[in-house]
Amino acid sequence: MECEKYLWGKKFVSKDEINIDLHDRGYTFGDGIYEVIHAYNGKLFSKKEHLDRLERSADLIELNLKCTREELDKLCDDFVEINNITDGYIYVQVTRGDKITRNHKSPFYDDQVPVFSGFAVDGKRNKESIYAPSTAVTYDDLRGELCHVKSLNLLPNILAAHHAQKKNARKAILIRDNVVTEEKSGNVLMVKNDTIYTHPDGPHILPGITKMTIKRACENNGISYVERTFTKEELFDADEVIVVDTGTETAAIVEIDGEKIGDGTRGPWAKMIQDLYEKEIEKECGSLN
Repeated sequence: MECEKYLWGKKFVSKDEINIDLHDRGYTFGDGIYEVIHAYNGKLFSKKEHLDRLERSADLIELNLKCTREELDKLCDDFVEINNITDGYIYVQVTRGDKITRNHKSPFYDDQVPVFSGFAVDGKRNKESIYAPSTAVTYDDLRGELCHVKSLNLLPNILAAHHAQKKNARKAILIRDNVVTEEKSGNVLMVKNDTIYTHPDGPHILPGITKMTIKRACENNGISYVERTFTKEELFDADEVIVVDTGTETAAIVEIDGEKIGDGTRGPWAKMIQDLYEKEIEKECGSLN
């Protein structure tokens, strides 16, 4: 359920107080960035890593946040508190500015006046969805060379999601030159012969916070975890395929393009990775029971 207080210009307001300018560069160009941060027990999970990525995205496109890290940190915490979120998430978006007639040239760094906005959602964690096996389809990766920026330019992702929707599949796995990059809104883990494989970070994928958390947990528990590219053929030959992201947590992919993966059930690796991820959540946010 969407909460009553929205973020607008670094203030918390009611929906009818928001006035989006027609010339906002996020609206006209998708010239902005965003983060989605999950809250458990009223506490934001991996907030530091999400804000690290927000600042990194801003640096990569020379967007001036005009906001200290301490201010960002407090803004997110206040967003949760003012909406009394127990379990849910916050969405925070920053564009390069508004009130300037549409022009491909953007203001110089020091002249930028960023526009902050966002919303919050409170809702019970859906365990059934997390543990349920999922189907997926493949889709051509139509994105460019800035996938490591968490930008507002999501048209290729939307098209992939719509393709999955038409095929009655939950996930869309993106393929670039026969190489598996990521899922439309998450990262892909492939399990083969007791080793987890995933695409290395770089300009062709978004460096996922959930993936980062799982990598750290695997390394701490002596689980073989390798970052390398792998092909579509390797994906279909995997023992297990798992999609991970902030909202989904982990999703066991049991079928891709109508073909069964492994034995067609949610396997032991998906269960183990979810267990490891839940332990990381509980370390930071408290019990999930």
